[in-house]
Amino acid sequence: MPSVNTGELNNALLAISHSLADRSQLASTMDAILAAARQLTLASHGIIYVLNQTGEALVPTTVHYKEAPLLQHPWTPLALESLKENDPFGYAITTGEVVLINNLYEYNGYDCDAIYNAEQALGSKSVNLLVWPLSDHQKQTVGLLVLFDLNVIDDEQSLSVFTKLAATSIRQAVLLEQYGSSMKELSADNKALSTENKRLKQRKQKNYNGPIAESDEMNEVLSRLQRILALPVDVLLRGETGTGKEVIAKYIHENSDRAKAPFIVQNCAAIPDQLLESELFGHKKGAFTGADRDKVGLFEAADGGTLFLDEIGDMPLLLQAKLLRVLQERTLRPIGSNKEITVNVRVIAATHCHLMEKIQNNEFRADLFYRLNVFPVTLPALRERKADIMPLSEHFITMTGKKLGLEQLPVLTQTAKKQLMDYAFPGNVRELRNVIERAVLLSDFISIENVELGDENMNITAPEPKTFNPEKTATFGDESPIDSSSPASLKDTVNNYERSVIIDFLKTNNWQTKRVAEQLGLPMSTLNHKMKKYAISPSN
Repeated sequence: MPSVNTGELNNALLAISHSLADRSQLASTMDAILAAARQLTLASHGIIYVLNQTGEALVPTTVHYKEAPLLQHPWTPLALESLKENDPFGYAITTGEVVLINNLYEYNGYDCDAIYNAEQALGSKSVNLLVWPLSDHQKQTVGLLVLFDLNVIDDEQSLSVFTKLAATSIRQAVLLEQYGSSMKELSADNKALSTENKRLKQRKQKNYNGPIAESDEMNEVLSRLQRILALPVDVLLRGETGTGKEVIAKYIHENSDRAKAPFIVQNCAAIPDQLLESELFGHKKGAFTGADRDKVGLFEAADGGTLFLDEIGDMPLLLQAKLLRVLQERTLRPIGSNKEITVNVRVIAATHCHLMEKIQNNEFRADLFYRLNVFPVTLPALRERKADIMPLSEHFITMTGKKLGLEQLPVLTQTAKKQLMDYAFPGNVRELRNVIERAVLLSDFISIENVELGDENMNITAPEPKTFNPEKTATFGDESPIDSSSPASLKDTVNNYERSVIIDFLKTNNWQTKRVAEQLGLPMSTLNHKMKKYAISPSN
C-alpha cells in the first residue's frame, strides 16, 4: 500500500492540531477529527464512535461515506457489556489494541457479520478496515476511530500521536458540551429559584394578596403557569366558585412583561346583557338612547395589559361571537363606530361552569371554547389542597388584623385549627376568608378558640326557591284564592314581598338573570317583565 512520507505527515499533524484546537463543539470536533484521519490515511469511509455520558455504550457520532458526511446511516451504538472479542470493534475496545484487516471480505479470524450488514445497507464493499481505540493522555478510552478503504501509513508512531491528540480533543469537546448543558440547566434552575424567591418575598409583605401555595396541588398550578408568564398566550382558568381565579389572574399579570400596564377585571354575569357589550367594546356618542358621550371599552382601556373576564360561561351568545373575533384578530369596533381599533391585550377568562355541557345545550360557542382553551388551568378546590388551609388562615388573620389596626394578631388554638382542617369548605378560599374574618371579630384579639363554620352557625335561613312561584295563584288556609278585590294594602304588601325576593335572588347571584329565573321557576320574559314593573336594576 502507498504511504505518506514523514514530512507530509508532520505538516498534516501540525495543521490538524491547530484545527482541533479551534473546535469547541462536539459535532464539529468529531467532523474535523474524522476528516483529518481520512486525510492521513487516504481513506474514503470512516466512523467515530464516542462513549456516551452513562459510559455504557459507544455511539456513532460522525460518519463519512465517499468522503462526505452522512446523517442517515446503518451504524448502531455498541453496548459495552455485549461486545465480543472476536468482533473487530469489540476486540479493539476490550484489549486497547489496533485492528487492521487488509482483506475485509476474506477469512480473517473475526466475526464481521455486523459490518457486512451495514455495508450492504450502504451499497458498499470495502477492501480493508482499520479500527483504532481513542485513548486520551490519561489513558481513558473515549471512543473508537474506524476507517475503510484506506492506504496504511508506515509511520505508526505518528498516527498514534494523532489519535491521542484526537482523543484529547474529543474529551475536551465532551466536557465542554456537558458544561454547556449543565450551565443551561443551572440557568433555568436559577431563574426558577429567582421567581420562587420573589414569590416568597411577596408573601412576607403585609399587603400581599397573591396565591398561597404550600400544597403540591397549587405548586403544580404555579409551575404550569410559569411556562407562559412571559408569553403572549390567553389563559382559561377553571374551577369552583371561590377558588381564587381572580387572584391567579392577577398573579399572571404581575409576573408577566405586562405588569406595568393596566389589569382590568370584568364579571360577565354582574351586569345586564345589554350593557356588557358597551362595557367591553365601548360606544360612540349617539350610538343608542342614553349614549350622550363616547365611552372607552375595557379592551381599549386594557391595551398593553391584561383583561380578566370572569364568569365567561354566562356571556350572551351574540357577544361570544364578537369576543371570538377580537381574540382572533386583536381588533374591535365600538358600538356606533365605523373604524376598527387594534388592541394588544392578554385575555384571561375564568369560569366555574362546565363549558362542554353549555356547548351541548347551545349556550356557549364551540369555536370560542377551543380558542380560549389553548392553555387551560384548573384550580383545585380547597378541600383538595388542605396543606394550604393553615397558611391561608394565617394570611387572612394578618390581613384582618391590619384592617382593624391590631397591634398584636390573635393566634389560632389547636381546637380552631382542627375545626378548619376537618371542614370541607364548599365555598373554598372565599369562604375561608369570611370564616377567619368573623373568627377574628368574635375573638378576644389574643386567641381564636372557636370558629363558626357553615350556615348552621349563622342562624340565617335562605328562602327556598322552589316554594315560591309567583306564576301560581296564591292560596291561604282553606285553599281559597285571593280575591282580586282585596284591600290595596294587602296587594302592596304582596308586591313589596315579591320585589324584595327578586332583588335578594339577583344580588345573591350577582345579577345573573338567567340563573335567577331558573331558581325562581320563572320564564325569562316573566322575570324581565317583573323587573321593569318594580323598577329593579343593579343601581337599586
